[in-house]
Amino acid sequence: MIEFALVLPVLMAFLLGTITIGIAYNRSISMNNSTRETARYGALLPVDSDLSAWLNTVADVAIAGATGDLGPSVDGQYICVAYVYPDGTETEDRTSRLEETLGTRVETVGSTCFSDGRPNSERRVQLVLRRRTDLEAVVYSQTITLSSESVARFERSTG
Repeated sequence: MIEFALVLPVLMAFLLGTITIGIAYNRSISMNNSTRETARYGALLPVDSDLSAWLNTVADVAIAGATGDLGPSVDGQYICVAYVYPDGTETEDRTSRLEETLGTRVETVGSTCFSDGRPNSERRVQLVLRRRTDLEAVVYSQTITLSSESVARFERSTG
C-alpha cells in the first residue's frame, strides 16, 4: 500500500500528460486537414466581383472543417485567408486578405497571410489556422500554439 501511494502521483501525472498530449495531437491533425482541404476548396471556388464574400466563404469552410477546434470562443483562435493575384491581367491588384481573431473579421487589401516563396505571376490561395491548447500533467502545465499553413495554386477563372 505504501509503495502504491508513492507511485500513484507519478502514474497519474504520466496518464494525464499522455491524455492531454493526445488531445493536442488530435487538434493539430484536425487543423492540418482543414487547412489543406480548405486551401484546395478555395483554389476551385470561382471568384466573382465580390472578393469579400469569397474570403468569408473560405474562412467559414475552414472553421467547419476543423471540427470545432476553431470556433470564435476557442482560446487563441486565428484564421487568415488570402487571395493572391498580384500580377494578373486585370488593371488593379486584387490581392486581399481576411483575418479572424476570436470571431472578429478584418479584411485588408493588398497583403498576404505569409511569404510563401512562390512567383508573383502565380495566382494562389493562402490559409493560416492557429489556436492555443494546454498540456497538463498534474504539477506541470504549459500552453502551446498549434499552427498550420497551406498554399494552393488557383485553378478557377474569375467569374
